[in-house]
Amino acid sequence: MTGQILLVEDDRALRHSLAQTLDLADISVIQAGTYIEAKDHITADFEGVVLTDVRLPGKDGFDVLNLTKTRDTDLPVIVLTGEGDIPMAVQAMNDGAYDFLTKPCPPDTLVRVLKKALELRKLTLKTRNLERQLERGDIAAVNFPGPSPAVSTLRHALRQAAGLKVGVHLSGPEGSGKRIAAHSLHELTDNTGAFIPISSSDISPEVLLKATGDAAGGTLCLRWIDNASAVQQAQILALSDHPAGFRLVTTSNAPLSEHLAQGMQQELYYALSVMEIPVPALTDRREDLSLIYEAFARQAARAINRPMPVISPALRAEVSARDWQANLPELRNFAQRLALGLESPQQPDEKPGLSEQVEAFERGVLVETLGRTGGRAAVAANELGLPRKTFYDKLKRHGLKPEDFRRPSD
Repeated sequence: MTGQILLVEDDRALRHSLAQTLDLADISVIQAGTYIEAKDHITADFEGVVLTDVRLPGKDGFDVLNLTKTRDTDLPVIVLTGEGDIPMAVQAMNDGAYDFLTKPCPPDTLVRVLKKALELRKLTLKTRNLERQLERGDIAAVNFPGPSPAVSTLRHALRQAAGLKVGVHLSGPEGSGKRIAAHSLHELTDNTGAFIPISSSDISPEVLLKATGDAAGGTLCLRWIDNASAVQQAQILALSDHPAGFRLVTTSNAPLSEHLAQGMQQELYYALSVMEIPVPALTDRREDLSLIYEAFARQAARAINRPMPVISPALRAEVSARDWQANLPELRNFAQRLALGLESPQQPDEKPGLSEQVEAFERGVLVETLGRTGGRAAVAANELGLPRKTFYDKLKRHGLKPEDFRRPSD
């Protein structure tokens, strides 16, 4: 078979006739007479395309189209219409239909349009599969998971920097993951050498001579350059003009512009600020906190040979609502304590109000449900018993997008 079609047509005789035509063209057909019969076949991993009549009993072809676009915006839908329904078909095209065909449709026209749509679907799924393989092998996605705009920007910047032969400065608050970002950049780059991290406070001519030799073909990471003395700044400046035998990555707890205002040498500032990448604090990554906590909880459970602890919606909501002032180390500590069965750290004296707690809980439930359903919005809305519009209104209010939760296996 060259492909598969979900045929939604309430006229039994016409449906069987169309199915026979497609079968002769080596196209497999799933037959449905109503929206209800069709809906369970429409999934993000459906390998075929949808061919639907406009007029159906109960929910019509527009409902089939809307459901399809909710589950997979790239799944082609071809609309069948009578002569009098052409304006409706044009409207369907405006709503995202791939094409429309008038009844009765010449068999060669029908087969040609469907095979073209099937080729597009095949290409779309192949591209997605390749992207998922890249995602699984993308250390930036592994080390910095989540759907937040801040971390999406960070991942993009690291991938972009990996292909450029320039020095990079990573700035961000303590515990935000600057060393992880530096190592991610090293792994993303086509390296032949090692990743060598040293503290700027340890810099001396002897240390630098050894470090540059060890980092040949790899990455030299100078951490906490904001603590460097005037002499050490001069040594870093000399190092920034090194031959292209390794990549120089520097880190500090604040943007370089702040260090310049506090006395950093101008020459060093301009040498390091060619490419500066901010690493966001956890307060800017609330959408990611549940995923990060889950990863820490899994690591902690494995380390003590215990089963993965249950992460309830309430716990996810608590994790997402709290301000982790110490960033990743504090969140990791919290996960380890729960894995060990110890009490969680003492909560701040100032408790959030009822409305804030309700909002945090609702957001946590939405995040947990989207994560569990792999970002399939229709499935998540159904599980929560919410009308589609209400569900999407809530997602918009909380700044959530279903596509950010889709997993490689979905």
